[in-house]
Amino acid sequence: MFKKLKPGETEEDVLRMAAEFNAEKVKNPSFQPAATVIRVPAPAAKKSVFAQKREQAKLNRAPEQKQEIESKVQAATFQKNEKMQEDEVRNQKILLDEIHENILGDVRGSKVSPNLIDTVLGEITERNSGCKRELDKTETNKPRSIFAQQMMGEPRTSNFSNSSHEMEIDIEDFGAKSSIIKDEKLAKELHTENLNVLNQMSSEDILAERQKLLETLDPALIAMLGKKRELQTSAKPTPMVIPPLAIPPKLSESNPAHEILQQSDEGQWLNFNLIEEHKLAWMRDIPAKVAQLKPGQQFDARFDWKGVLLPHTFRQDEDQDSRELYLHGEEAERPGYTLQELFRLARSTVLQQRISAFGAIAGIFSIYNQGFYDQVLTLPISKMFFLLRFGLDDNAPAQLEVVSRALARLFYNESDEVVLDYIYNNAYCHWQPSLQVAMGDAVDENDAGSDPNSLVFLQRYMKLLRSSPTSVRAEIDEDEGESRTSMDDFQLAETDLIDCLLRTNILQRITFILSSVRPENSTVDSCLKLLIRIARTSPEVARQLANESRLFEVLLTNFVPPLRTSVLNSGMYYGHPQYLCLKLLRVLISTHLDIAKAISKDIVIERLQQYLFHRDDIKAPMIRVQIEALRILRCLLLLGIVHRDLYRQFLPALRQMLDWHYNHCVLEVGGSSLICQHAAALLVAIVASGESSTCDIEMQRMLLEPLNNCCCKWFHTAKRSDLPKDFSQLTLLSTSLYAVKWFASHSYMGRAGFPLFLESILPSYANSSGFIACVQQLTKGSIILRQFGDRRHAHAPLPNMGAVLMHDCGPQLIVSDTYPVQLLSNVWALLEDPMETRVRPLFATLMQPAILEPLAEYLTALSTKLNRILTTNIFARTELRFIHQLLCTDGVETYLDRTQLLQLVYSYLCSLSTADAKQIKSIFDIYIFNEKYMELNEKSLALLQQSCLEMVYPHVIADNREPSLTLSHIQAPILPRDWPYFQLRLMLSNYLENVQQHPAAKFSERLTIRLTLTFVQQLEQQGIQIVSPLEKLMYLMIAFMGPHSQFLEPSLHELLQSHLKDFYSQNAQTHFDFDVEFADKANFEPLYYLFVNHFEAASYGDELFSSLVLLPLAQKYDNKWRRRLWSEHVQVMRFINCDESLLIGGLDAYLEPLEEEPSLLQLYGDALHRQLVRPGSIAYKIARHHFNNSIAIQKSKLF
Repeated sequence: MFKKLKPGETEEDVLRMAAEFNAEKVKNPSFQPAATVIRVPAPAAKKSVFAQKREQAKLNRAPEQKQEIESKVQAATFQKNEKMQEDEVRNQKILLDEIHENILGDVRGSKVSPNLIDTVLGEITERNSGCKRELDKTETNKPRSIFAQQMMGEPRTSNFSNSSHEMEIDIEDFGAKSSIIKDEKLAKELHTENLNVLNQMSSEDILAERQKLLETLDPALIAMLGKKRELQTSAKPTPMVIPPLAIPPKLSESNPAHEILQQSDEGQWLNFNLIEEHKLAWMRDIPAKVAQLKPGQQFDARFDWKGVLLPHTFRQDEDQDSRELYLHGEEAERPGYTLQELFRLARSTVLQQRISAFGAIAGIFSIYNQGFYDQVLTLPISKMFFLLRFGLDDNAPAQLEVVSRALARLFYNESDEVVLDYIYNNAYCHWQPSLQVAMGDAVDENDAGSDPNSLVFLQRYMKLLRSSPTSVRAEIDEDEGESRTSMDDFQLAETDLIDCLLRTNILQRITFILSSVRPENSTVDSCLKLLIRIARTSPEVARQLANESRLFEVLLTNFVPPLRTSVLNSGMYYGHPQYLCLKLLRVLISTHLDIAKAISKDIVIERLQQYLFHRDDIKAPMIRVQIEALRILRCLLLLGIVHRDLYRQFLPALRQMLDWHYNHCVLEVGGSSLICQHAAALLVAIVASGESSTCDIEMQRMLLEPLNNCCCKWFHTAKRSDLPKDFSQLTLLSTSLYAVKWFASHSYMGRAGFPLFLESILPSYANSSGFIACVQQLTKGSIILRQFGDRRHAHAPLPNMGAVLMHDCGPQLIVSDTYPVQLLSNVWALLEDPMETRVRPLFATLMQPAILEPLAEYLTALSTKLNRILTTNIFARTELRFIHQLLCTDGVETYLDRTQLLQLVYSYLCSLSTADAKQIKSIFDIYIFNEKYMELNEKSLALLQQSCLEMVYPHVIADNREPSLTLSHIQAPILPRDWPYFQLRLMLSNYLENVQQHPAAKFSERLTIRLTLTFVQQLEQQGIQIVSPLEKLMYLMIAFMGPHSQFLEPSLHELLQSHLKDFYSQNAQTHFDFDVEFADKANFEPLYYLFVNHFEAASYGDELFSSLVLLPLAQKYDNKWRRRLWSEHVQVMRFINCDESLLIGGLDAYLEPLEEEPSLLQLYGDALHRQLVRPGSIAYKIARHHFNNSIAIQKSKLF
């Protein structure tokens, strides 16, 4: 085996290797090289069909044929002069060669009989022209046909002509010109001799030889020569007419070749006798009409190159067909590409096809995340993800750009991020959402759900009764979900797409792309967006990302560089600060204090200072960088990482920015939205320094004056304009009030630092048409009043923040451009002490009807139309805070009646999360556990409030055990809808736990039942519907399941009887659906059989207890309840008895209509026969009535 040449080897090495090869060749003759160089000759000029056939005939000519032909020629010329014999023989030989070639030109490789040659040649001769062949080539420079060019290299012969004694032959016509012999005199002489030979033949011989010649030649060649002769002849037509070719039959319109032949000069085509339809079908026009779909019929989705879903049919102009050409085979009349076709193109070997396919998929994901494809089509997200992930492994910069963009559009929801960044600069909006996928019911040891008295624990216990009607024992700490480590990639993608993305080593791949490939295109932005979405997943994933030291070295070096480096760099990405990289740092810093300390090293603080002090040539990219730098500074201040001395280094830059905004920030129509965001970010960073106690008195003196000037200028401009149409302007006004509120309450000067603003400018703005328009916009722009669909879990393995809501008219952003809640909330925050001197003008202005009436309308709508699903959205937190401010305002009850107010309060309480624990306690104090609204003594109210707050505090402690600035993207409410029944749920839990040897309840059974039923009765009297009738029935059943059977105590028994009678009277006509399921609550069936077992053990034949057992046995309900009780629990029927007034619907509801089920009637008869029921009891009356009166079974006796 010989080695290949390596770089650096010389010519001597080449010669040495050649010698070795030759030596090996000598030893082994069969030895062959691995590759052989063959010199390919230059392609010859294109030859006509006639010339190609003539050359083939030359190769196939046999020597014997040549000798025989020569002998024939010599016999024909024996009578000539001996002097000219040699010349004549030579000339005849040349002539015979040429004529032989012409005759055999259409036969490739076929054997031709010599007799045919003898017959055709006859006595035809031609004299030598006596001139060299080269002279013919140089005689003229006129362009020659392909046939003439091929013939120039051979001796020329004149054409033969046919003659007969009986035919008139025009000698001038046949011999006047020759295409081969250029000498006219010689041509005429030769032609005359040829005619003499033909004249010696009869017409029959000529026609016979002509027919043989025509049969041996190609018909297409004959037609071509005949047509060429006709064009060259301008005089009389030649007497010898060649028969035309057979014309193909007329084609039908359905034939694919019909339109082609109609549009083309098919008469000029050769050999078109056979029409191959399958080869021409693709050239037909695609029909414009598409089959119409039936209502509800589904069809394959097709997309254009931008990812837009195309309709099934287009409305086309009948006179003009403007459709595009698409490259698919199925449903060719429909435009666009299916996902399968895009997948096929994405695996193409042609780069441009791959780029086009990946670009279409990127467009699909962009539109999908905006909600336009919801309820329209179902995308195979996991399969598309794997296709993109495989495509990201290609290092071609063009493909990397489009594939990374598609992945970023899948994971990084642009709508969510834009809305989140817009509201970030508002008060209390610095929280970052955590987008973790909820997995199962696994319980953490530190979780609030591990407390047996917590609400989460009770909800999990309720699920036990939903899942198993016959067994209540289960280990709730058991993780029922399949371990993620044992899942394959596709299963994991269907469970948690971010986790699957991390499994594909995406962090290492991004590190390689940014460090080695170094693309100078949007791939950088896409990679940073992917990292941001990964960081938002959970603290564990964020910590994993923060531990990638090599990745952060690349990020900080290339995208958070010193400004002096970025000036020298000519690129767009590398060597320039990227705001997306700073945003990534902010998200990681907000995740946990430990991550923030690890990231915010000296180099990061130094770069933030450089960016904030930079003033030279500030353009939009640098403004975005400064906005993110200010937001990072705010987070570091709130987490306590930036101390007072370090903050003092930033202070000159902050003061300089305030002065700049005072001179240049325009709060009018046409003002820069980016500048307003920059100003708002600056103000909240200054407020954060005060909230973290970093800003001392000296710093406050430096900032108060420019802050007051900016606020006065901006609000003075705002009062002269209408409602701002830009959300950034509303944010700037809101943030200004936030800053004024904090410094007026906590600075060393207090409200005296803003005298003109509080006493004059702000009241004037509150009285302006723009502010009144904001208030009137409140009901229309409210988030929690919208009856829209939520799409946070449109794809469960990849949750989003829910910035897009689904409406019947299409998707809409959750926050509109004129959303006024942040502004109104900060205005109301200034009214904490309305009697303070400097706030009185503002309070008087806000109490005018033009402002209060829209607010009263808003609160009235909330009492009945509050959307509890949207209240869990993280973007609704500010509005919930504003509702609390309104409810705490004195005099709000004058605009709402008592029922509406308490309904609003109750719905509001059921919407608050752990982050709103303070609001829950204050509402409890003002409305719920207040003697003004509840007719209970002070001690009972205190006990009830204590028991309810015990539901809240474990969640608050669990959520605040780690220092962080993140919240779950779903703000689940602490208090369920039935929270007044919490103690009864706890009693049921104790009943289940006593079976498993767990401790009993904290409160006594009697006190729990009395307080709960009384409290619920008070709320229901105020018009509040706490639970459905079936749920209330279940809670009444639980009241009898106490561990000590204290329902028999006279006073408590009387209370229970009163509640049962009220319940029966209110629901006499109600048809209970016992099969309905409740979230986080027991189903009726398992609870009912627990109740029956408890009745058998501890009822003592109580009539209230018996009436509840009998309720599902009414005839209007399914007979499965009666069959199971009379078969499996027939011993219970002996103790059941109650007054007929305690039966819901009376005794007739249990007697009519007559039972028709034979098996149940047999059970009735068996119980009566065996005397299992007491005579005279309710059960006895029911069994005897149905058994005696029914005709469904044969009876031997009656009872």
